[in-house]
Amino acid sequence: MERINSIDSVRGMCMWIMIYGHMLDWWINPADIWFRNWLYAFLEPIGATGFLFVSGISTSLAFRSSYIKRETSNNFNVKLTKYSYFFRAFLILLIGFVVNSFSLLMLKGSIFDIWSWLVLQTIAISLIFSWPFLNKSKLFRIILGLSLISVNQIILTYLDPFKGQFNLYGVLFHFLFNPLSQYIILLYFGIFLIGTVLGELIFNINISKTQQERLYNFKNKLFKKSLLFGGISIGFGLIFAFPNFLILNTLSSIIYSMGIILVLITLLIYRELAEKIKLKRSYRYLYFYSYYSFTIYLGHYVIYSLFLDQLNWIIFMILVFGVANAITTFLLRTIYIKLGSKFSLKTGINTMSFMLAMKIVKRKQHKTISLATDI
Repeated sequence: MERINSIDSVRGMCMWIMIYGHMLDWWINPADIWFRNWLYAFLEPIGATGFLFVSGISTSLAFRSSYIKRETSNNFNVKLTKYSYFFRAFLILLIGFVVNSFSLLMLKGSIFDIWSWLVLQTIAISLIFSWPFLNKSKLFRIILGLSLISVNQIILTYLDPFKGQFNLYGVLFHFLFNPLSQYIILLYFGIFLIGTVLGELIFNINISKTQQERLYNFKNKLFKKSLLFGGISIGFGLIFAFPNFLILNTLSSIIYSMGIILVLITLLIYRELAEKIKLKRSYRYLYFYSYYSFTIYLGHYVIYSLFLDQLNWIIFMILVFGVANAITTFLLRTIYIKLGSKFSLKTGINTMSFMLAMKIVKRKQHKTISLATDI
C-alpha cells in the first residue's frame, strides 16, 4: 500500500502552526498584543484541531494495516501489536508529565498543574481510549465523537462552579478541563475519533493496487462527500454563534477547523493521486515538521524565554516567520539527510514500545511453554 504524503503534509502544517503560534504567544510585546490576538485567533484552532484530527487518521491507517497483516500473515502477532500500541501511548503520557513538571518549575505554578491537557497528554489518552472503538462501525464513531464535542459545554457549565474546590466535582473539573485554553480531552478525543473514520475510508481506497484504481475510487467514493461535509462544517462553524469560530475550544471553532482540515486533506489527496503535483518535492519542508513532530514540539520549549515579550509585530514577522523559519527548515533537512530517524523522538518511542512489548510477549510465551512442560 502506497504511503499518502498529503497526510504528512497536513500534519506538518498543523505542527508548524502550533510551534510558530507558541512563539507568537511568547514573544510579541504587550504594545502589539493586537497582532498576536488577531493572528493567533485564525491559526490556533486549525493547528490544534488539525493535529489531533490527523493523529486519528494516522492511528486508523496503522490499525487497519495491522488488521490486514493479521489476516494475510501466519507470523503476525496480535498481542505484540496491541502491547506496542499501549506502550507507545503510556510513554507519550509519561513524557507529557515530564514536560508539565519542567513547566511547573519554570513558571512556578501550582503542583496540581502537573495534570494539564497539553497536546502530549491528549494524544496519549486519546490513543488509550480509542482502542476499543477502532473496530466499531464508522457511524458509531462519528456519533460518539460529535456527542463528546457537543456535550462538552454542558458538562463544563455544570462543573464550572466547582473549579478549585477539593470535592468530587472539583477534582472532575480539574481532570477534564485543566486548563480550558488547551487540549481538553472531551473535545479532542471526539476529534480524534472522527479522524479515525476518515483514516479508515482513506485506507479502504488506498489499498487498491494501481494508482488509477485509487484515483477512481477516491473520486467516486470519497471526494465529493468529503468536500460536502467539509463545506457544511465550515459554514456551520462560521454562522453558529459568530464570531466564536475564532475562539479556541468553542463548538464553532472545533467544527469550523475540522471542516478546513477535511477540505484541505481531500484536495491534497486528490491532487496527489491525480499526480498533478509531486508532494515529495513541493511540500517537503512540511514533511520534516511531520516526521520530527514530537522532537520539534519538545525542543521548541527551550527557546521560550529567548525574546519573551520583546518583539514588535514587524520584527516578529521578519525574524520568526522569515529568518527563523528558513533556518529551521534548512536544519531539519540537513538532519534528515545526515541522521534520518535517529533524530526522531517519534521513531524512538515506537522502537522502545516494540521492544517492551516483545519482552512481555516472550515472557508470556516462556510461561506457557513452562506450564506445558510441567503438565
